[in-house]
Amino acid sequence: MSVPCPECKKALQPDERGARLYCTTDWCPALGMETPVWRALKTSGLDAPTPAGLPRPEHKGRPIPWVTACSADEVWWRALDAQRLALAQNTWLCQGCGLTLPDEAWVLATPEGQVLQAALHEACRDQALKSCPHLSGATTRATPHLTTRDRLTTDGQPLDRAAPSDPDFLHQWWLKATEQDA
Repeated sequence: MSVPCPECKKALQPDERGARLYCTTDWCPALGMETPVWRALKTSGLDAPTPAGLPRPEHKGRPIPWVTACSADEVWWRALDAQRLALAQNTWLCQGCGLTLPDEAWVLATPEGQVLQAALHEACRDQALKSCPHLSGATTRATPHLTTRDRLTTDGQPLDRAAPSDPDFLHQWWLKATEQDA
């Protein structure tokens, strides 16, 4: 599937990770300017986000997380929809299914306490750990932690005192030190 450049209408090219697109047309004013996949899909009208809820829609036998960027004929596995991720962070929605989370939910965090994106229901956590190559691979260091919003921080302050997450400036969540050590 080809996503057109908003300036020259030629196909944008993916970066090596497949998470951003950029124009390679010599004469285009957008030459070399990277755009997140989710924004390029929305701008071109090619976005086809999956609905919230369970069971998750699947692509080639793998469940599609609610925060994954999609078009009608392609799932951009490495490209998160930052608008949906900001909504999940701001309103305590599950990044896996897009539904409201209970007071306690699961996060996947590195040994240093860095949370991978947003929170999950237990079933969505299990599904992510089973089906996501990044999370199920031998090199991942993320482990599940049951937590609440008041046990998470961003920019050194509790989430409830932080400005809302924005698609262009997503929060990086951290577990409080006592949570990491538990």
